[in-house]
Amino acid sequence: MTPTERRKQVLDAFAELLTYPATDPVPVARRCRHLVAGRDSEKQLSGFVAHAERARPHEMEELFSSTFDLDPACAPYVGHHLCGEGPQRGVFMARLADVYRQDGFSDGAPRGELPDHVAVVLRYLSAVPEGPARQALLEDGLVPALDKMLAAPLDPGNVYRSVLAALREEVA
Repeated sequence: MTPTERRKQVLDAFAELLTYPATDPVPVARRCRHLVAGRDSEKQLSGFVAHAERARPHEMEELFSSTFDLDPACAPYVGHHLCGEGPQRGVFMARLADVYRQDGFSDGAPRGELPDHVAVVLRYLSAVPEGPARQALLEDGLVPALDKMLAAPLDPGNVYRSVLAALREEVA
């Protein structure tokens, strides 16, 4: 597998892990862990896999909601962390949607997600080749948002913290 193919698969897998888990997240978590084998992020993802394997039905859905939907400090929206909830976030999302269109990225809002949702941003980053818009979104958008999400006062045992930390390592 080429480095570009690996990058695409890793970003797609993380996008799935950071989307509401309407189905069992274990298969994609295992695939993601396999893709990052040999890196520190593999250990981070192993904790998530182990927890998800033991989870009761709907437990991962509840954990996802309590982590990302109920705590604004860890909201999965890049614009929220860069701009807050004011009009600047709307400007950011409009510009982001323009970048998506210019790069031919049309599946940016699955299930009605906003263009700045971390999973949508990851899908964009996996779909488009290297370029200034992609690099700017990665370095000036996703990375600072992940840093703020990781600084959120989450329970240290929250396995989604380990997913965010693994992703942060992979995009560094």
